[in-house]
Amino acid sequence: MEQSYLNMFLQGGFIIYILLLISIISLAIIIERLVFIYKQNVRYDVFFSEFKSASKSNDENIKQKVMAGKGISTGKYIAKLKPDASSNPSPNKQIIEEALFEEDAAQKKQMHALIFIVQLAPLLGILGTVLGLAEAFLSIGDLGGTEKFQMLSQGIGKALSTTIAGLVIAAYTMTGHYLIKYRTGKSITCLSKHIEDYIQLISDKNEN
Repeated sequence: MEQSYLNMFLQGGFIIYILLLISIISLAIIIERLVFIYKQNVRYDVFFSEFKSASKSNDENIKQKVMAGKGISTGKYIAKLKPDASSNPSPNKQIIEEALFEEDAAQKKQMHALIFIVQLAPLLGILGTVLGLAEAFLSIGDLGGTEKFQMLSQGIGKALSTTIAGLVIAAYTMTGHYLIKYRTGKSITCLSKHIEDYIQLISDKNEN
């Protein structure tokens, strides 16, 4: 049965090969984004640990080395953060918003491609089915009764394979899209917490 399903999909015409290519692109984007988000989380954990230690020691040279060595894209915003004061409790609000916005955009890069695939895959699947049905009906014109129904049933099965493939690709691409959004949200929350802890650290030092 598995072999017959495989043969059915392989005979789905050129549309099935386009869908196969799209599925590979979709899977590659999902994996790349999830790995990127994971690595960013690790980078920020290490960065803020070292940056806080450098801030406690008041060594600007070490802070600059940490900032340059970790390759953190939002480092330019973090370097601008100032201690909170009672007269102006939120001087860093705009800086934090810009840093979080830039990181959110970096982690959600290529998400538009996944949305495009979610919309395109089912349409390509339906197109493949329509073309397959048209081919099946055209091929049974000169056949007899039994042969006609057998050929028609096989043709419909092959034609529907592209719709099935398109829906499967759209389903797992949409799942990957929402998983990336979820992981990005968690990552941005952790980054925000790191920034708040750092501001609290330099604020406490400034008061002392």
